Amino acid sequence: MANPTMNLRDLAILVADPSSYISMLIHSMLRGFGANKVLEVRNSISVFQALMAQRIDILICDVQLPSHGGLALVRAIRGRADNEHRTIPILLMSSDSSEATVKRARDSGANMVIAKPLAPASLYDRLSWIAFNPRKFVDTPNYFGPDRRFKIEGYPGGVGRRKGDKVVEVAEESGPALAQSDIDSLFSAARTGQDS
Repeated sequence: MANPTMNLRDLAILVADPSSYISMLIHSMLRGFGANKVLEVRNSISVFQALMAQRIDILICDVQLPSHGGLALVRAIRGRADNEHRTIPILLMSSDSSEATVKRARDSGANMVIAKPLAPASLYDRLSWIAFNPRKFVDTPNYFGPDRRFKIEGYPGGVGRRKGDKVVEVAEESGPALAQSDIDSLFSAARTGQDS
């Protein structure tokens, strides 16, 4: 089932990127999605100034943001219990989409990572995921941020490690498996945006 259409109108979105060109492109995409309150900054100091000056609903930030970097910025936002923006949705952008980079972003407390150069469909998809599939925040001595588990296919031994985890029954396999050619055509259709 497709997600309902997002309404970004009246949400304050902060775009933090050192490149005015990239910021302008993201700003244009967000306007195309209906956003009417988009702010742009070029460094982490300006992010904190914007967060102190007004309510920000979504932060879209580059991993290499001067002067401290996007990962340190996310940790600083998430790390202070008295920070009113502690649970703000944070989307990190990176031209390096390696597994190591994604893990570092996740472990810093980012909600999602999106690869640069950004495509409008990818940005919309990540924003939709944040809006329609919010994850609970986890607060431990070493981490504060969205639950790092995206999907649960069953806990080891059928029981999770957290108090709030419920027993998850994993269904038995049913029916014949898809042929590799069928799987390839499904992914091909997803990449091109066509229905299979």
